[in-house]
Amino acid sequence: MMNIRLLIAGLALGLLAAGGCAGPKVITDFDPSAEFSTFRTFAFTGVTDRDQGGVLDNSLLRKRIEEIAGRQLTAKGLRQVGVEDRSDLLVHFWVGVKDEQRVESTDMAGGPYGGRYGTGTGYYGGSVITYEYEEGTLIVDLAESSKKELVWRATIVAILRGSPEENLELVNKGVAKAFEAYPPAKKK
Repeated sequence: MMNIRLLIAGLALGLLAAGGCAGPKVITDFDPSAEFSTFRTFAFTGVTDRDQGGVLDNSLLRKRIEEIAGRQLTAKGLRQVGVEDRSDLLVHFWVGVKDEQRVESTDMAGGPYGGRYGTGTGYYGGSVITYEYEEGTLIVDLAESSKKELVWRATIVAILRGSPEENLELVNKGVAKAFEAYPPAKKK
């Protein structure tokens, strides 16, 4: 009876982890020599899809991602202009989705010396569970348009959810988190 409870608890924790409850993982990087205080305008240059399943071939999604990033940049004091208007920053997105698997052992028996060696479905009396999920990656690049050089990058990775609305909420949270420390502080 105790092993069944531990198995159920392990499964529940695994499902919570597989569901991406922690939110998107965000990593930012920047060129420390860039003069971020001189950037006043931005323009979107497009989206590059790194999609293997066709789900990102969607102009509505692209527009929504641009709106989310545009709100963040505007809140930081930048003004959106057209590409033809020679903006200070060019904004480009890289979007990708890939199928992932995570394998977990639910071995709660304690090994061959402390458990029931030889029973159950696994070597130590536990079992192995495979979780399949889709992982989405959004990369936001800011390039200095006059030099055509990358000055800032945010990489946002999350486990995708069931509906477009939930996934857009992940994008919104990830982009907001990425721009929290923008413009980056000069290193001394």
